[in-house]
Amino acid sequence: MNTKVSADCLVEWWRSLTDPQKDAFADDPAKVSALLLERVKKIAASIFVNPLSDQEAIALLVQGKKYSPEQAEVIVKPWRKYAASLGYAGPVVWKVRQGFTLKTHAPLAGPCYKDLAYLQSWNFPDKPTEDSLVFWVPRFAEQSTNKSIGQMEAHRATLLKAHNLPTSHCDRFGSIGLQFALILAHHKRTGERVPLNYLYAASDTLDAGGRRLIAGLFDQGGLSCSSWRGSRGSDGVGFFLLGVEKLGQPAPKAGE
Repeated sequence: MNTKVSADCLVEWWRSLTDPQKDAFADDPAKVSALLLERVKKIAASIFVNPLSDQEAIALLVQGKKYSPEQAEVIVKPWRKYAASLGYAGPVVWKVRQGFTLKTHAPLAGPCYKDLAYLQSWNFPDKPTEDSLVFWVPRFAEQSTNKSIGQMEAHRATLLKAHNLPTSHCDRFGSIGLQFALILAHHKRTGERVPLNYLYAASDTLDAGGRRLIAGLFDQGGLSCSSWRGSRGSDGVGFFLLGVEKLGQPAPKAGE
């Protein structure tokens, strides 16, 4: 979904204005520019997830984690290969900013079912995101449905080795807030609604009753949040592989 503003789009916008609106623009274009600048600042403040190219990700791993360029490339390359095995050619690394929460920010980031009004009273730790590089492919890990949480975790470890992913990655499903942040960022970029086939993705967030929050059923009504006991497998629940590199923390030393 291309969000670039074309010349034709601008012409069409100008034609849609009334004569008094055009006169107001011509009378004080600097004021209009100032209003647009304020809007740009508000939009920037609301963006918590940005997709990165592989080279941008390598540069940030070097800059933010103090990896060598060679170490950083070794981290990114297996994720690109993993994405290719799933038929996906888009970004595999996402720069996540601190502070995104499910209840407050998700309804502002993209289409959510009933703007998530139904879960505002739910009792669960709405953990904010942290400044990090998140390795995430918007495709379910192969054969990840019809598994209990324990089976998912075991399968996750198997897939990490099978795809030769970094050993410090794939140790979590991610908080429900992070799941929503990533899914909605991907939707904003492409218009695609994942998980595909209206499935749900498991998160690490548990409610007060011990049920696991899940993100999915992303139809025209928006991305939904539900809960799942997790003790038995379901053909409607799977998981994404996920790797997290927290920014501001040095890279682990060899052997750690």
